[in-house]
Amino acid sequence: MERLIALHSRLQLTITIVIVVGVLWALVVAWRNRGGMQPLSGILQLLIIAQAVIGVPLLWQADLAQMALHLIYGVVAVGLIPATAIALRERPARVVGLSYAGILLMLLIVVARLYETGG
Repeated sequence: MERLIALHSRLQLTITIVIVVGVLWALVVAWRNRGGMQPLSGILQLLIIAQAVIGVPLLWQADLAQMALHLIYGVVAVGLIPATAIALRERPARVVGLSYAGILLMLLIVVARLYETGG
């Protein structure tokens, strides 16, 4: 179980780095008015899902009342990227880039809050 806890905490750093890279790439997409976010957002979504899957067994050792806010933020983090992809389908590249930059900044805040509420 200690290895799961270590992996869960280290994966948070990886997700944070990918989000920062994603914000920068989204701004490049918006500036150039071409390109896309699909590969990077797919990688980020897989990392977030892996983080959630690793976190599920850790719930059995935690106080659920204390972890309630952590769970809410986790659900938001898992659903944010797919919701953005659906909402931005068939939009111009500049709109996609700027929207992803904003969404990823919001996701960065959510990830920071997840780290704080992790107990």
